[in-house]
Amino acid sequence: MARLTTSLLLIFVLAFQAWVCAAADPAFPRPTGAVNDFANVIPAGERDVMENLAREVLQKTGTAVVVATVPTVADDYATRLYESWGIGKKGEDKGVLILLALKERRVRIETGYGVEGILPDGAVGEILRLHVSPHLKQGNYGKGLLNAMTAV
Repeated sequence: MARLTTSLLLIFVLAFQAWVCAAADPAFPRPTGAVNDFANVIPAGERDVMENLAREVLQKTGTAVVVATVPTVADDYATRLYESWGIGKKGEDKGVLILLALKERRVRIETGYGVEGILPDGAVGEILRLHVSPHLKQGNYGKGLLNAMTAV
């Protein structure tokens, strides 16, 4: 009986560990700068303009603006990536993540608490609708993401 109890306990512990590992966040890619083109869709010229713009915005306002493209995502990926990368100065949370998921054909702008007053959900929606989506629909990802960064 004791051996059966020990075996059942061991099976339970192993099953629980496997479940915890499966439920854990996937490893996020390491950021490479302000523009992180993991889906390889941003032309070099637009990438350079975005890097310079991000540097200027950070210097003038203290707000970090980061762009990331990924081949595919899971739900709430933008929020978890934002937190994982620690975008924005600690304590001020003045950061913006512009994320494009290629397979899902989804773009999202994730904002930190420090910029929500400047970029409320309505303004973010308008930026995406007017300045970003038309270019993404044409496959012009670099232009759409550059517009997003410029509008932000």
